[in-house]
Amino acid sequence: MRNLLISYAKAVCLTGLLLLSGCSDKDKDKAKQQPVPFTNQDRFGRYDSIGNLGGKPVSIPEGVVSTWVRYVGDPGDFDASRKARKYKRPPITYQLPIENFGFVYRLTDGAVLSRKEQTDIDYMHDNKTLIRIGQPFPWGYTIVYNLVSPKQFKNYNHRFKNILKSSKESWNFEYFKQPNKVFGLTYYQANNGIDPSTNQPWTDNIAGRDLYIYRDANNNIKTLILCDIVGQVQSCHHDFFVSNFPVKVSISYDRTYLKLWRQTEKNIAAILDSWVVTNDGKLIKKQAGKI
Repeated sequence: MRNLLISYAKAVCLTGLLLLSGCSDKDKDKAKQQPVPFTNQDRFGRYDSIGNLGGKPVSIPEGVVSTWVRYVGDPGDFDASRKARKYKRPPITYQLPIENFGFVYRLTDGAVLSRKEQTDIDYMHDNKTLIRIGQPFPWGYTIVYNLVSPKQFKNYNHRFKNILKSSKESWNFEYFKQPNKVFGLTYYQANNGIDPSTNQPWTDNIAGRDLYIYRDANNNIKTLILCDIVGQVQSCHHDFFVSNFPVKVSISYDRTYLKLWRQTEKNIAAILDSWVVTNDGKLIKKQAGKI
């Protein structure tokens, strides 16, 4: 009886091993049918973030990405719903549409901050020294938004009208177009610089910000900038559409660098273009932010 049980146990074990072997072979065949996309790396071995941006395959150096890349369909960071918990992202490929991602850009020379590189050291130095003594901080936080739906606006015409409307309805003032352009931008001043509630110059950083726009040849607003007018640190929030990509960009920076708005747009467009790769992930240009 004992020998019979031992023989039975051996047979079960052997059958299990054969089944496992069979499953393993099937898994290998399945893996061959679904190859992992080729992914570029930096000199530290970090893999690029990949996806599709503006209809183009991109390979974004991991060292430059602030937080993470969000893909279309991903639930929100604080979405605790059952649907969000059950969400399973499709395999990440060069065809999976990116929703948005962020990086840090240096306005003085167009460099991209990349962790562990010299720009990372520069950023930390500027953060510790310039801000403390009230000097202009040359770095701007940048967010790139993919435009994947034909319903999404491709200009700021509607937003501009909403700003003019809300200033009247919510703050009881109007924006007045100024006679002279500023750095090539059409300039609108909040109530000509006077707070209607006090009849004195603005002291509020939110309500009375300066407004700047740039229109293209078709009279569509492609650049919209709002800048603080009071406070020790005056910032600008700069939104623009990239001409060679169906994407829009938002960047915030010290008002000192408003004069560089045109070059900033050109540089960021070039940065995005440097991350475009072939459909199978091969590099086309030297990637911004990577040594």
